[in-house]
Amino acid sequence: MNFLAVIGDVLWLLALSIMGGASRMAWGKVKDVLVPVLWSPSGRTVWRAPRAVALASLPTFAFLLSLWLLVESRRPLELNVGIILLCVRAILAAIFAVVHLSQVRRALNQLAAEGQIKL
Repeated sequence: MNFLAVIGDVLWLLALSIMGGASRMAWGKVKDVLVPVLWSPSGRTVWRAPRAVALASLPTFAFLLSLWLLVESRRPLELNVGIILLCVRAILAAIFAVVHLSQVRRALNQLAAEGQIKL
């Protein structure tokens, strides 16, 4: 087995566990309110979704993307292509984790400011 692929798998597992932990923490705080999901550049809320959609959509998409990258990393590759794929996997895992954390934080802060939840 390619050790670069295993390193990429570990990075994705870490990112997905961070995203899952953030969603689980927010799940307990948000009950029967629509959660902000998308904001305009001016900061106005553009779209709100039910809690399941808001907290699970990005981690689910990231999981599906990680599965595709896992399959692609298992193909026979030259060393330089394997290194490039590892870098792509590492960067994408970090980006998804940071975006999800910031989205959850912003949504919880907005709901707390609106008085819909208590932090």
